[in-house]
Amino acid sequence: MTLIDRTAYPKFKQLPDPKELAELYTPTETEIKFVKSRTKSQSGFLCFIVMLKSFQQLGDFSHPECVPIAVIKHLRSYLKLQDWVKAILSERQRYNYENAIRKYLGVKQYDKPAQKLIVIAIATSAEVKDHPADLINVAIEELVKERYELPAFSIDRLVGHIRASVNDFPGAKHPDIEHPQLGLFAYYLTYLILKFDSILHI
Repeated sequence: MTLIDRTAYPKFKQLPDPKELAELYTPTETEIKFVKSRTKSQSGFLCFIVMLKSFQQLGDFSHPECVPIAVIKHLRSYLKLQDWVKAILSERQRYNYENAIRKYLGVKQYDKPAQKLIVIAIATSAEVKDHPADLINVAIEELVKERYELPAFSIDRLVGHIRASVNDFPGAKHPDIEHPQLGLFAYYLTYLILKFDSILHI
């Protein structure tokens, strides 16, 4: 079992059964109406629906090639689309659909404030929790609670960096920041935030 398999990080089931497809990936009439109002072609309609239902399950925008074929076939059949209608979209469509879905679901794009949020959450939890899976779950819970989409990169890399830094605490004072008014741990969190801004280039 991999690290991610031991966390709450959402992932596709590659061979979902008919019950799972019906319960998890069947769009509502409201969703269908919303998508139809923002697409002009059958292909765009299918792509948008696939992105919407996938996001609702995973919390991020997975590349269409990562979506199980069974999910696409289920949606194509439910929407009564012909087999030749493919879930292929341009980068411009993808960008527009992502923004529309965020607005529709009331979700914020993962950004620097989100990164700082989980750096603080992970670093604080790392004082009492050591297993990477537990820390990944802390990050996921914080992002979901604050209505952020999950980052495209794997959180386990970020967790690894922060665990190592927290385990080394207290370290040498970082020469680029001066916050004498902060408590020692708050000061160190500030250092971590600045450090991981540069590592992840967000």
